[in-house]
Amino acid sequence: MGVLSEEEKQELKSMASSSVIRDEFRQLRKSSYADPENPVDIDHLLSFLTAMSRLSSVPAQPRAFVPYTNVRI
Repeated sequence: MGVLSEEEKQELKSMASSSVIRDEFRQLRKSSYADPENPVDIDHLLSFLTAMSRLSSVPAQPRAFVPYTNVRI
């Protein structure tokens, strides 16, 4: 990983000074924690992940099946 250029540093400083961006990151941080009063519904989560996977411009790479010989639940 290389050192940031002056242009990249200025862009980061500009973003850091934006109250809108700071508020959005606060909301993301707050929303990333589990809320016992509003548990995530697994169906909504799967729908969200499916929709997000469709937005990817890179198709998923097929992976080899990994056999599990000792599975415990």
